[in-house]
This record gives sequence, structure tokens and C-alpha cells, in this order.
Amino acid sequence: MDGWIVFIVLLFVGTIVWGIVSGINDRQEAKERGMKFDERIRHISGFTPSQIVNGVLNLYVFAVDKNHRKVAYIKEDKETIIPFEDIISVEIMEDNATLASKSTMRTVGGAVVGGALAGGAGAVVGGLSGDTNMKKKVSLVQVKMRLRDIDNPTIAINCYDCKTMTSGQEAKTDSLLWGIYKQGLEHARQITDLVSVIIDDVDRSDRHSVLSTAASNSGSIAEEIAKLAELKDKGILTDEEFSAQKAKLLS
Repeated sequence: MDGWIVFIVLLFVGTIVWGIVSGINDRQEAKERGMKFDERIRHISGFTPSQIVNGVLNLYVFAVDKNHRKVAYIKEDKETIIPFEDIISVEIMEDNATLASKSTMRTVGGAVVGGALAGGAGAVVGGLSGDTNMKKKVSLVQVKMRLRDIDNPTIAINCYDCKTMTSGQEAKTDSLLWGIYKQGLEHARQITDLVSVIIDDVDRSDRHSVLSTAASNSGSIAEEIAKLAELKDKGILTDEEFSAQKAKLLS
């Protein structure tokens, strides 16, 4: 009987020691990954990060360069640089359910993109402020971005993934793993907020450009009509010719 007690105690102590050592190793590996990511970001040509989101265990980095108007998504095996103007939409997915989404009001192939996601053009929808006390379990939280890029039309960022972050165990409410899920969800919110601001900024720039072009064209047309009127007054153009040329300019 005493032997069994000793065995159980040793097993219990061994489990605790293994957990501590494993945790220390995980933290050290995460620290080393983070240092490597920092180095890689510094060496990206034409990219100076203004905001950075470091993923759980430093498994990825999402960075924004507001001056060069680009975002970077970096993993150990991949590096993706995306111009602001190429971003069409962003959404947070939790186990295939959409929590929130934001889409541009720009057009793709002549059609307005807004409305392709719930909530319509430019809308942010979803349950990020819902009842977080509800009992549940989660295996995956993703941020998905649709891009204006035929070779790479979608980017999926795994902000929480039980396969790589919790040894395949789903995060359950009130469990020790729930904190890792909450951390991943917060990273997803941060990324989505940043991308939503980018989408709005590009939309504003596009509208300003369109309005400026329209105003410029309007001024040019008025000048051309004035020239035609001057030619008519000088007798170089007949009334019929003036009217015909004016109609062409206004069409």
C-alpha cells in the first residue's frame, strides 16, 4: 500500500515537473520566434511597421506600415506583403461562424463589393460584444481577408488554433486553455480593427479622387464650351455647328 502511495506521489510530482519544463521550453521557443520575426520585419524592403500584432506563442506577426500603405503577414514558412488598396474585406470566423465583418465600398469588375458580406457595404457586423459567459468550446478563430489578387485572393490568419496552440485540445469555458483562446480572439479583434480602418481610409481616398476628377472634367468642359461660343460669336461656327459640338461635349 505504501508503495502505491509513493508511486502516485512520484507520478504527481513528475507530471508537475514535466509541465514546468515543457512550459519553459515553449516560452523560450516563442521568444526565439519573436526575435526572428523582428529581424525579418526590419529587413523587408520599403516596409516600416507602425503597428504590430504578435500572435499567440509568436506563431505569426501581423504588421501595418501606414506610411508605405502596406500590411505584412509573416509566419515561419511564409511572408506576405499586401498593399492597402488590394484589401477588399475582412472578417472574424470562430469555428466557421462569422463574428464580425467589414467590406469595402469599392468595385470589383464593375460590381459593388459591399453586400457580399452580412451588413451591406462598409458594414461591421457580428457578436464580438455578446455573452462571453455562455458555456462553449472553440477549436479555431481566424481572420480572413479577401484580396484584389488573382494569385492569392484570400489570406487566413489563425489567431487561435487548438492544433498548434493547445496540443489539439479545444478551449472550453473555465478551462486552463480558455485564456489562450481569449488571447487569440483579442488578437483577431486588433487585426480586424486595423484592417477596417485601412478599408475606410482607402474608400475615402478613392471618393476624393473620383470627385477631384469629376470637378476637373467639369472645368475642362466649361472651358471648351466657352471657346466654341467665342468661335460662334466671331462667325467661324454657325449656330447649328455650335449646338452640335456642345452636345458632343456634354454627352
